[in-house]
Amino acid sequence: MPEALKQFAYISHEVLDFKEEELRGLLMQSRKKNKDMGLTGLLLFDKPVFMQVLEGPAASIDQIIADISADQRHYAMDIIYTNDHLVEREFANWRMGCRILGSGTRDDYAQLDSRMRRLLSIGRPNGQLAHQVLLEFHAMKDAFLDL
Repeated sequence: MPEALKQFAYISHEVLDFKEEELRGLLMQSRKKNKDMGLTGLLLFDKPVFMQVLEGPAASIDQIIADISADQRHYAMDIIYTNDHLVEREFANWRMGCRILGSGTRDDYAQLDSRMRRLLSIGRPNGQLAHQVLLEFHAMKDAFLDL
């Protein structure tokens, strides 16, 4: 029987003023940890707000939620979407995709980028809508963007 999969998305706010090099370091740490824990997902950043979706084995998701909650590089972690019965991964090919919103936006990303920035400007974004926009980012041609 296949292992039960879970997925969640959260938003949080940076404590420090992350520079691109620091964000790159965070991304590299996350990719290694995600690989070790069997997690996949996407991180979006619109200064000062992070939005991340992660998916993987239930035990790994429970552990990463605890780890992220305890991370002092951000605050006000708010889980806005959960799926405790994920049938198959939606971000299977990404250990951690990453996108800085508003940064050198390609023409084909402009509208999607703008929608996500509006969504993140709300105090507590609608989780279902956020999930849908994350899936649209993933579906874009050449969507994997790195720092």
